[in-house]
Amino acid sequence: MVVAGCTSSTAPSASSNSVTASVVAPRPAAPATGAQIKNGDQPVSLVVQNAISTGTGTTYTFEVSGDASFGAKVQTKDGVAEGSGGQTTVKLDSLAAARDYYWHARATSGGTVGAFGPTYKFTIGPAITLSTPVPISPLTNAQTGPRPTLRVSNVTRTGSAGAISYKFEIATSAAFSTVAVTGIVTEGVNETGFTPSSDLTNGTLYFWRASALDITNGISSLPSSTQSFTPVNPLWPGALPPGTSGHARLGPGWAPQTLVSFDGHVFDSPPIDEQRVFDLLDRGFDPQGALNWMNSNGYPTVGVYYPGPQVIGFPYTYMALVNGAWELVIRVGG
Repeated sequence: MVVAGCTSSTAPSASSNSVTASVVAPRPAAPATGAQIKNGDQPVSLVVQNAISTGTGTTYTFEVSGDASFGAKVQTKDGVAEGSGGQTTVKLDSLAAARDYYWHARATSGGTVGAFGPTYKFTIGPAITLSTPVPISPLTNAQTGPRPTLRVSNVTRTGSAGAISYKFEIATSAAFSTVAVTGIVTEGVNETGFTPSSDLTNGTLYFWRASALDITNGISSLPSSTQSFTPVNPLWPGALPPGTSGHARLGPGWAPQTLVSFDGHVFDSPPIDEQRVFDLLDRGFDPQGALNWMNSNGYPTVGVYYPGPQVIGFPYTYMALVNGAWELVIRVGG
């Protein structure tokens, strides 16, 4: 215990006798000695247990130094009024990153300046900065599938950054007041992507952005520039058919390829008409019902259903139900 205070005279008289206040040095409470503090968690607050004093009007002086002997003081907070609840707190100004600091405090009460209490040490971590992610795709006004992969270039960083992850946000407004989808993914090689786990609404304009995160050090980048996209179902860019998948099976012949018809016409297989018809069959439509729905909802088709052999004919191909699966067959003649 460090106590300051003494009597003012060795031979006092009734009129000259006076006694100075005694002050016990305050003890540090926080941050604990040896504390590691992230640079991003500044400003640092120093807390001491209030000094025990026989005087009144107690104030405190806090000193922070770059060395334990306090020969290189970097901040002094003087005249800090005593706090309530048994502790006094002072908030420091920002300190340089990646350095050790030493601090102590003393109390002044009733005209007596007390001694400094124990010295504690803390360390401010390195300064870490992350650049802003740059969008790769989809870029503004893009048309996408219902689950587009959002891609950004990886950020650059300064300081001893931890593992980097990326937060992707998809919203229905450019202000991101209503966020429809959020995803956090670990950093990839050179670029990082995120794919929603469920379909977005066809024909809806969405906005997206991404931010880099160093969760270990509590650092985040500014969000990327906002981009927009609209999911468009490649089969059904307009009206969407009802039903759920699982009612039909694909047979042979559906592999994507470029073919030449019997009359020399070059075409990509499988044609869009056949893909749409199979999708309707898979949703539970019967063959004729599938053709009727297409012709009634803005997807005119020349397909013809032949119920006897269970075949749907098209100009260069036909679909045939064989052993419970729909095969796509190339026509060999008109």
